[in-house]
Amino acid sequence: MNTTQTIRRQYDEVVAEHYDFDPQGVTAAMLDRALAQVRGWAPPDGDDPVRVLDLGMGTGLFLARVAALLGDRVVPFGVDVSGKMIDRARGRVPGLTAAVDSAANLDAHFPGQSFDLVCTHCVTGFVPMRVLAPLIHTRLDDGGCWSFVGGTLAGFPGLQAKTDAKLVRWLGGRPPAAPGEMVSNPADRGEVVRTLEANGFAVRACEVFEPTVAFPDFDRFMEFAYRGGWLTPFVEAAGLHRAG
Repeated sequence: MNTTQTIRRQYDEVVAEHYDFDPQGVTAAMLDRALAQVRGWAPPDGDDPVRVLDLGMGTGLFLARVAALLGDRVVPFGVDVSGKMIDRARGRVPGLTAAVDSAANLDAHFPGQSFDLVCTHCVTGFVPMRVLAPLIHTRLDDGGCWSFVGGTLAGFPGLQAKTDAKLVRWLGGRPPAAPGEMVSNPADRGEVVRTLEANGFAVRACEVFEPTVAFPDFDRFMEFAYRGGWLTPFVEAAGLHRAG
């Protein structure tokens, strides 16, 4: 399993500069679906501020969408393991209060502050749901919303088949790692729901998103998988980032 230091290096040195390009449009489509679900949640009435926390906020793409939806009422907070990702988020999200850390260390930040909306998008590959769920439940106000987006191990067989290919082994020079050795994703949709309900959440909406991606050449694959952040740990584990 990747350490926090390894993840921070990957995002600071590889991903931060390229993340916003989103060449296959997967990030935009994913966040649009998450925002559509947030629209179905009723924020506090009147002119009261809406305190929004994004754990694993990246470059602030989703916070910017929420601010556009709810307007000046939004009071944005964020945590991300990469300082360079947060630097980009500060330029996108006015008034952002942010901390450089793992989402697993939420208790160390924003003491005494609770939230109306908490977002975790593509974080559970690094921080298990069983760790996140009680942390978020403690900090979420009554009637608040947790916007959760995350992959499951059930989505990896196709990827594993590709990384087992002889050409990939030859390019990388080493056997590919199994998904369970690299990420902490829940097994499937059922585990996601069970974990949420076991920690006091009521599931109001749940859907499966299966984007289509196409790689006409190796560089397009690396643009998405390595520099785009989607499969960075797997690419490095297989040695593909050093392939000629």
